[in-house]
Amino acid sequence: MKFKIFALLAVLIFILAACAPAAAPAPAEPAVEEPAPAEEAPAAPAEEAKPVVVAVWSGPEHDNLVKVAEEYTKKTGKEVIVEEVAREAYFDKLNTITATCGSDYDAFYAMSDFVPVYVAAEGLKDLNTFFEDPAVASPDFTLDDYGMATSFFTYDGKTYALPSEGDTAWLWYRKDLFEKAGLTPPETWEDFYAAAKKLNDPANGVYGAVIGNKPDEAWWDYMYYLFGQGGELLNPDNTVAINNEAGVKALTFYANLLKEGLVPPDVTTYGYVEILEALSKGKAAMGIEWMAAAQDLLSCEKSLCDADGNPLLGYVIPPGIKQDDGSIKRHTGGSQWSWAIPACSENQLEAYKFIEWLTSPEGAKLWAMNGGIPGNIKALSDPAVVEKIPQFALLAEVMPYRSIFPTLTVSPEMLPVVNEGIVAAVTGTKTPQEALDEMAAKLNEILKAGGYIQ
Repeated sequence: MKFKIFALLAVLIFILAACAPAAAPAPAEPAVEEPAPAEEAPAAPAEEAKPVVVAVWSGPEHDNLVKVAEEYTKKTGKEVIVEEVAREAYFDKLNTITATCGSDYDAFYAMSDFVPVYVAAEGLKDLNTFFEDPAVASPDFTLDDYGMATSFFTYDGKTYALPSEGDTAWLWYRKDLFEKAGLTPPETWEDFYAAAKKLNDPANGVYGAVIGNKPDEAWWDYMYYLFGQGGELLNPDNTVAINNEAGVKALTFYANLLKEGLVPPDVTTYGYVEILEALSKGKAAMGIEWMAAAQDLLSCEKSLCDADGNPLLGYVIPPGIKQDDGSIKRHTGGSQWSWAIPACSENQLEAYKFIEWLTSPEGAKLWAMNGGIPGNIKALSDPAVVEKIPQFALLAEVMPYRSIFPTLTVSPEMLPVVNEGIVAAVTGTKTPQEALDEMAAKLNEILKAGGYIQ
């Protein structure tokens, strides 16, 4: 089980008690004798900084970290050892480290879903200790560089991780179909609906839009419609908000896309892969898909291009709500990873200096240029980065108003309940109001059991 760390908390208490150092014996009384004339002792050599040991799972993140860490060593002379951990064993390893006060690593790559449990186990070092100390933090360091992302890792005023690999999704659209119909990319949900209606042509194999409603992935598509239309899953005090007026309106909008035949009839089996295929094969005029899909959707080998080799798919920020002054209020979704320091690391100061640099404009730029997604807005906006990865300019724009699934210790229990309710509304087994009310009741019980609400 992903969050078996709770079981390890009891083990932690036992281990800490068992491993407590025995009291040192009282020193023997020395014999009284005349001291020899003291010679001036040579000054002790300054202790060399120990290498920083950083854990990361196998894959592109590991390969990227090795390259970036080498640059840090060239810059500072300080060694960083990157320890690669198999993906299937990664979370079990981190759960054990954070629950049993392990000192194997000085820093590690942390998923937002797990950080609340690590904090509850007192397994992470709060980073305020370092960045609030002017003798430690870089003079240029500011949490503002990460937008809202640090809020995903902040508990009781303490920040426990620095963001990296913050993903989101774009509204992908067929540029040729929009141009032919005299349409511009949707800025509001009213625009989205109107375009879906106008471009819907199932007789010729093209639907107005595509959504994803696979039972275990429904939230990851729907959240963009919920947040974008002013809804929330929870209020700031962790009370349930998803069944309020905005939540019902958003789910009704989403469910009606299938009810009115504006999306393929089998979207209840669609997740990331199926949405990507619908867009790349020309089965839908538009749809929301993760930015990670850009490499495929903009490839003439894997997607649609014109006779001159230009991609037919374009992408924009998902729609928002038009305000009285004509501006568009936007709120979007995403996912988030980070870099954290175990509470029992024996090299915390040097670990902090490394992860601060790694997520700084300088380090994050290198991370981006090597294929990663930086969490630093300045790095995302860097001209060289944008020239190489144009979509990062949009990511920098949405970072200040990007949200993710709540980061609570009970979140893994909440997600299946949310998915179930979304699917029920889209398939029509329940009305959106019924589905959300039932969802809210179950979420309330989970939140109460977790101690988040009364």
